[in-house]
Amino acid sequence: MRGFYGDAITRGTGRDTGRGTGMILGWDVGGVNTKAVRIDRGGDAPPPTAARAYEIQRDPSRLSSILRAVRGDLGDGRVEAHAITMTAELSQAFRTKREGVSFVLDAFADAFPATPLEVFAVGGLFVSPDRARSEPLTVAASNWYATAALVGRSVPDALLIDIGTTTTDIIPIAGGVPVAAGRTDPERLASGELVYTGALRTPAEAVARALPFRGGEASIAADGFALIGDAHLHLGRLHADEYSVATVDGRPVTREFAGERLARLICGDRDLLTDAEIDALAAALV
Repeated sequence: MRGFYGDAITRGTGRDTGRGTGMILGWDVGGVNTKAVRIDRGGDAPPPTAARAYEIQRDPSRLSSILRAVRGDLGDGRVEAHAITMTAELSQAFRTKREGVSFVLDAFADAFPATPLEVFAVGGLFVSPDRARSEPLTVAASNWYATAALVGRSVPDALLIDIGTTTTDIIPIAGGVPVAAGRTDPERLASGELVYTGALRTPAEAVARALPFRGGEASIAADGFALIGDAHLHLGRLHADEYSVATVDGRPVTREFAGERLARLICGDRDLLTDAEIDALAAALV
């Protein structure tokens, strides 16, 4: 197969659309981040990338404008094609994945009406938007396969672990090909190849049932008080500008407020807990 972010895009029909001289933009449209990479034919420099934090569930109507903004961040030049992966279809903004896939593709068509769209499907082919709409489960959450196939070009036998803001992919690669047992999200959750734990957005109560408290343990208050990102922020492992989602309480992204969110995990606050005790809560989570 040809076409992973490189010299050609291979369609599911077998038609090669990669014969022009323009650039290709590769996209990963997620539920909370929209990312793109620019591939210039014949270029030797590392490809430029751009990203915007955007929670589609909060305002789906903004997706087209976000796509145009990310495109603008990647500089001038003729775009030959947009190569698309997505996970945004899982958003609660949509009743079904079919609806979500169609919405994302509609946003691309609105943002870039004159440029061909190619949608990456699990299995390794790019397909037309029409085919993606008719077979939405083949393109839903397809980015893991693209990552694994690209890694397989350089490391043909490997176990790929890709930790994102929300989830972790654990993908076996053999002979340069992804050999995951699951294909859809439910299948991958069942096989253990998709773990809903990430470095930022995971609720703290999804990671621990109890936290250290004065020589013993206190059960965690599973009420959405803090994210894993708050633990990393409090410990200095995450910069404020890397905290790319809204805080659970709407308050600032600072160590001080992250500590207050963490304290509430055991129904505490700054009066009840010392900074060292809050550090211990954070360390237990990460």
